[in-house]
Amino acid sequence: MNFESNFDEDFNKIHRKRFNLHYIEEKLMVSPIKKFMLSFLELKVFKSFIKSCNSNLTGKNILEVGCGAGYGIEPIYRSFKPKEYFAFDISLKMVLLSAAKAKKKKIPVNVFLGDVKEIKLPSKKFDIVFVFTVLHHVEGWRDGLKEINRVLKPKGLLLINEINSRSLSWFERYLKVFHPKKAYFTWDEFNQGLNNAGFLILKEYKFLKDLGFFLCVNRRKN
Repeated sequence: MNFESNFDEDFNKIHRKRFNLHYIEEKLMVSPIKKFMLSFLELKVFKSFIKSCNSNLTGKNILEVGCGAGYGIEPIYRSFKPKEYFAFDISLKMVLLSAAKAKKKKIPVNVFLGDVKEIKLPSKKFDIVFVFTVLHHVEGWRDGLKEINRVLKPKGLLLINEINSRSLSWFERYLKVFHPKKAYFTWDEFNQGLNNAGFLILKEYKFLKDLGFFLCVNRRKN
C-alpha cells in the first residue's frame, strides 16, 4: 500500500496555522509514555466497555480520529482484525509517523491527512470510531462529533476519551500549555455535545475526575 499517496500538501498548508501542538505535547505524543498510556490504560478501558456489552467488533470497519504518532494502530489492528481500517490526523508530521509504523509492521491501514470537522469519507461507512484525547484541541468540537456520527453506521459505536476544562486550566496555569478556549468543556457540556450529535452514552468512566472515557452508540436508525 502506498501510504504517501493520500498526503495532501495543500491541506497541510491551510491547517498548519490553525493547529500547532505545544512542544511539550508533541514530545509526549511521540514518547513511550503515550504508547504505554494508550495500550495499558486507554485501550484497556475501551476493551472492558466492549466486553461488558458483549459486543463482537472483529472484522468490522474501523476509523481512528487523530491517530497522532500511530501508537494505536498496531494494538487496534491486532485486537479487532478490522475488515477496513482508516486513520487520520491534522498534522502531516504525525501522519508520516503513523504511516511509517504501519508500513514497518505490515498493517493494512489507510492513513491520511484529515480534519475531524470535515471528514473526507462516505457517510455510514464505519462500525466503530476510536478517538483518543483529540477534541480538546478542536474549537469546533461539537461539529467534530456530528461528523463522526455521520460516518458511523446506524447503531455504530464511538469509543472516545477526553480531558475536561479543569484539567486544561491546570496545564495552562502550571505548564504554560495553552489550548483554544472554545475547546474547553465541562463533563456536562461534553455529555450534551454527544447527545446533540446523535449519540447515546452507554458507558462512562472518569479517571482522576479529569480524564473521561465514553462508549456511545449512534442513535440513527437508518
